[in-house]
Amino acid sequence: MIVKCTAESGGQRVAPAYGLTYVLPPEFRLTRGREYEVYGFALFEKGPAVLVRNDDRYPEWYATSVVEVLGSAVPDGWRAGRGAGYELVLTYPELAASETAMAELVELRQDALRTFARQVQSRTSALSVAATPPFATLVDLAGHFHQDYDVVADTVLGVVDDYAAGRPEAVRAVLAELDALFAAGMDEVVAHRIWLVEGWASYDPARDGLTCLEWLGQVRDHLSA
Repeated sequence: MIVKCTAESGGQRVAPAYGLTYVLPPEFRLTRGREYEVYGFALFEKGPAVLVRNDDRYPEWYATSVVEVLGSAVPDGWRAGRGAGYELVLTYPELAASETAMAELVELRQDALRTFARQVQSRTSALSVAATPPFATLVDLAGHFHQDYDVVADTVLGVVDDYAAGRPEAVRAVLAELDALFAAGMDEVVAHRIWLVEGWASYDPARDGLTCLEWLGQVRDHLSA
């Protein structure tokens, strides 16, 4: 299912309809004329809405009044559910089956984002979730970029150096994982999932004009030097 944004601002979001608080401020994070994959449809108390991956790459519900449906085919495997604040939801099974999962997705909790990121990969990446090489050590590196990572070193690559110091086995493991991921065809969707969702890194390469894929390529080159 594909929709195109037809508005530049406004649009009923779930925060007031669902009675939950957003981690991010209530801004309009869609671009007029841009097309978006739909990951769910719901009937909230204030009206129908679609779940999309917004321009900040987060899941977000938007009223159907701000989009135009371009492709209405329902993805295979979607399930129906209901809960407090919504009469119906039609979406991927983990979200349809649980009011808790619905609330945690709106609140941008990590477990819910992990499940959503796998859905994004399965729908928009040529590299399937099942075929993605393991990346546990890379997630460990991402965790080194905690909320105070900027006091660890003067540069982001300096933070990588701090992680690598005295840990040759970890460096070899990170490089092995990156080599396997790039060889498998890792794209931006997968790189974003690994670094910012699974790794929960506080450093978003976008702030330096980089994609997650470009950043991981820099990490590989830096550690290989």
